[in-house]
Amino acid sequence: MGDIDVEELDFPSAAETDQRALFDLQVAWWSSAMPPRELPEFSGWVRRRLTLDAGWGLPRFAVARENGRIIGYADGYLPTTANTHLVTGTVVVDPRWQRQGIGTTLLRYALRLANRDTAEASWVPRGSEGERWATNRGFTVVTALTVQELVLTDSLPEVGEVPPGYRLAQWTGRAPEALLDAYVDALNATNDQPMGDSTIELVEYTREQVRQEEDDLSTAGVDVWVVLAMHGDEAAGVTVVYRTLSRPSVAHQRNTSVVPAHRGKGLGRLIKAQMLRQLTGIEIIETETNSTNEHMRRINHSLGYTDRLTTVSLSARVADLKL
Repeated sequence: MGDIDVEELDFPSAAETDQRALFDLQVAWWSSAMPPRELPEFSGWVRRRLTLDAGWGLPRFAVARENGRIIGYADGYLPTTANTHLVTGTVVVDPRWQRQGIGTTLLRYALRLANRDTAEASWVPRGSEGERWATNRGFTVVTALTVQELVLTDSLPEVGEVPPGYRLAQWTGRAPEALLDAYVDALNATNDQPMGDSTIELVEYTREQVRQEEDDLSTAGVDVWVVLAMHGDEAAGVTVVYRTLSRPSVAHQRNTSVVPAHRGKGLGRLIKAQMLRQLTGIEIIETETNSTNEHMRRINHSLGYTDRLTTVSLSARVADLKL
């Protein structure tokens, strides 16, 4: 490999040149793996990585340097409450330095730092060199996601009629106190979503966790839109959209769920269609749906979403990896 040094990098105190090197490597990977409509902006990307991710903490980095210059990295999240068996992350190496064992060296070093039983990686394009590299080292594919996008136009899909007995509430940013309990219940309805063979355990939201997440997102400069379907005083369904500072014209569709007792009434499509009318300054919405979730994929297609690519998540017991 030549004169390559691998070390842990403390991102918050890192020099801007090192932060920018990580940013450039990640953008290059994004651009080749799943070309984005809008590339991220550096300062917003940094701000997001300096903000705690609820339940997951801050990302940690191991870097490979050649004569001081970063040519590859492994990043990872170490959950702090639930999922403490797990590290999730990615390994990225400058294409000019690939096939020299640097990625494997980074992975070995990062896993030793993490000291967790299980490692998982997501957003790996299906059939890519990254998937082959991971499976050759002992990872197995545990689930697949279909990445979809909607280019917003002046002609938005019809919302349709709200079923009798239901009403829609909507807000940006912080949930109104009077709706917080219903919001928590609706978010927890996502916990029966298909996860394949992933070892990630979905955690029940609480009022306190929602408020903490809202504060963290506000600190990171993330805009949040919410549409909540109510049946009387009870939650029936919810959909949530984020926009980060790093890509201000692109929104990311997050949670969409319908409480089991209220399924089969078209609420999922209704709240997602209503959401499209709330967004401001957004040109594109991106989302990912479990590839086995035909129902949600059909809803998205009915709203005008198109499939872009399929990504896979991979998992392995660290002790079983070939490193």
